[in-house]
Amino acid sequence: MKKTTILKLPRISHSCTQLLGTVVIAFSSLLVNYTACHTCNRSDADLDIQAWFTPQDPCMDLIVAKILSAKSLILVQAYVITSHRIADALIQAHQNRVGVQVLIDKDAQTTRGSKVGWLLQHGIPIIVDKTVGYAHNKVMIIDDAYVLTGSFNWTHGAQTRNAENLVMITGKHINRKFKNNWYVRAAAGERLKFIRNH
Repeated sequence: MKKTTILKLPRISHSCTQLLGTVVIAFSSLLVNYTACHTCNRSDADLDIQAWFTPQDPCMDLIVAKILSAKSLILVQAYVITSHRIADALIQAHQNRVGVQVLIDKDAQTTRGSKVGWLLQHGIPIIVDKTVGYAHNKVMIIDDAYVLTGSFNWTHGAQTRNAENLVMITGKHINRKFKNNWYVRAAAGERLKFIRNH
């Protein structure tokens, strides 16, 4: 009868197992970060991010300046717009032949101080985001150049009363991603009609 030889492997200690696990995790993390960085370098070579904070930084001034610097397109996502400075800047951009479109929450029309009617009266297309919950984005996409976002609502209080943040992202790749999301939300929304009071 043939004798079977059993190969005995050396016993691996608990500390060796932990070390091996740590090495595998570190290598995986390195690989993911390397891939992410190289993907980022290819698609976001022009990426730049800046941040400001209220009440100490003049975020409202920056927003208005960026709106007025637009050459061809401004796409806005807003829970509500109550700031007369932002509304007036959007109207001025629209009158300067910049394509301004606004995507708002369903409650924005009835919110106290809302500038929805004012914007509609000046011919700016406004679309209600038909999401089940709140349309809580605070995004302004300006041309192919800038995306303004953060917690800063398009309201006077965001500058004067609240602690908020405003983030400006420069970069064509990220700009396209925000644009794509805007168009997806707008396609599922409902355009408001201006009703003139007699």
